[in-house]
Amino acid sequence: MQLWKTCRAVNNEIRLAMLREIARSPNRELNVLQAGDFVGLKKAAASQYLKQLAEAGFLTVERTGKFVVCSGKPQQGTSASRIALALEESFSGPARRGWQAALLVTINAFAHHVRVRIVRAVSEAGHVGFEDLARAAGLPPATLRRQLGILISAGVISAGEDGDGLRDYALARPDDPLVRVLLDLAQEGDWPAVKCGARRDVEPFWSRDGRKSKRKDSR
Repeated sequence: MQLWKTCRAVNNEIRLAMLREIARSPNRELNVLQAGDFVGLKKAAASQYLKQLAEAGFLTVERTGKFVVCSGKPQQGTSASRIALALEESFSGPARRGWQAALLVTINAFAHHVRVRIVRAVSEAGHVGFEDLARAAGLPPATLRRQLGILISAGVISAGEDGDGLRDYALARPDDPLVRVLLDLAQEGDWPAVKCGARRDVEPFWSRDGRKSKRKDSR
């Protein structure tokens, strides 16, 4: 799955909270009802959120008796497994009010294919001016300016001046483990697709009649 699509799966307060509770639970497992209770959702709504995490590779799911159990053990060799490992460092402490805000700023920076393209262009150039970056990324100035603002605010790209006093951009050197992992993934390219976190012999838990939901993520 492409990096920006993987990031979109966790670019949401509810899905991020669910992933945190599953990661911190005994054996890293919760059933759909338990996961929904943590965020105040009923089974049907919780299933929709968990479906998106499973399809992105952050969860695996299987039916155990009457329950569908979600396991926070990502498929190895995917971008989701590396992102999940970095997220766990943030999940380790007590949850404070608004704890998702800083994480979502970082995740959102990589949750759009245009921003990932900009990161790769800056990475290849090392240091690059605005006009050269616009050409390299194939973007109109207004779009580039807007997307750069998001990346700079997230601490992904740093802005300075070159020897001639012109605007100059380079990749930041962040201390945050999540930013470091996302930068590495953006520079490495796309990872193999993850079809779904659910096993083939298990009826998808996100649909009452067994058909996969076609509802798209609103983010």
